[in-house]
Amino acid sequence: MTATGRTSGMAIPKKQQVSSALSRDLTRPGSKGLTKVSNDPARKTYTASKDGAVWVFSYSQPDPAYWSGVKHYGSGPTSKIRIRRTPVETAE
Repeated sequence: MTATGRTSGMAIPKKQQVSSALSRDLTRPGSKGLTKVSNDPARKTYTASKDGAVWVFSYSQPDPAYWSGVKHYGSGPTSKIRIRRTPVETAE
């Protein structure tokens, strides 16, 4: 471990890479363009507007295989959501 408490050699995803990955996973297959994801560092969340709702995802995700978040329908109800992540391709 290093002085910051992180293990050397671990690839830590940058905020932009995580935002891009979330954008790809929120976009429907076959559609043109990507869903725009906004980074909100003050709240430590990523936000996307899709299908008339606001989707909010925390920086810290409990399960590496899924995106976990909350879907807000305007001033109405909210619901928890889970979206399967696209596996990251590794260059060998």
